[in-house]
Amino acid sequence: MISMIMYQCKGCGSELFKFERVGQDFYGVRTPTEIMGMYSNKCPKCGKQLEIPSISDILLRQRVRVGFGSLNVRAM
Repeated sequence: MISMIMYQCKGCGSELFKFERVGQDFYGVRTPTEIMGMYSNKCPKCGKQLEIPSISDILLRQRVRVGFGSLNVRAM
């Protein structure tokens, strides 16, 4: 199960887009090309030219939930 998809700038690490759940919006998961188009191919924070990610750029991490009584904390 995929829990979240996040696109980040390779230069500064700023979050460009995050897809957290089905039904989040009308469009669903955006492609890298769509994300690049949203920002005119440049990171809005550092100005680095955005690129299509290679296979080595993709990270898979398991989401971990840690509970503290009535407080739930999510860590990625």
